[in-house]
Amino acid sequence: MPDIRAAITKDIPELATLYHAFFMEDGIDTGIQDIAANLAAMLESPQARIWVCEDGGRLIGFTSATSTVGVEFGTAVEVEDLYLVPGSRGRGLSRPLLQTCEAWARDINASEVFLVVTPEAEADQGLIAYYEKHGYIRSGRVILFKDS
Repeated sequence: MPDIRAAITKDIPELATLYHAFFMEDGIDTGIQDIAANLAAMLESPQARIWVCEDGGRLIGFTSATSTVGVEFGTAVEVEDLYLVPGSRGRGLSRPLLQTCEAWARDINASEVFLVVTPEAEADQGLIAYYEKHGYIRSGRVILFKDS
């Protein structure tokens, strides 16, 4: 059975390659160098966590989460990403990865855990139904972006 563990700095090159594949599936065009730099920053941040799923010394998936503090909810945790390589899907590994994020949220006394499903991920994988099956509900909120 694969192991889930905290990511470490030496994982960055392999993890960046997995992230790039994940992003390409969702139509997100972020370069591997930028991904690697962002992973390094996340590993250094007390507000972020990354976990990897390792099988036979090879990374086959990951999940990441970040925490924020605000007036409405206090501390909240966002499940940023959850990914398994195509050949590792359907083996029941996504649930333990998701539970790892949820456990961290409990550990830091977060009042809620939330996530964003991209239109591409919904169209390709039906992720909303997956997350609803695990207790997540639609908020009805709309996320807007602007470059800084």
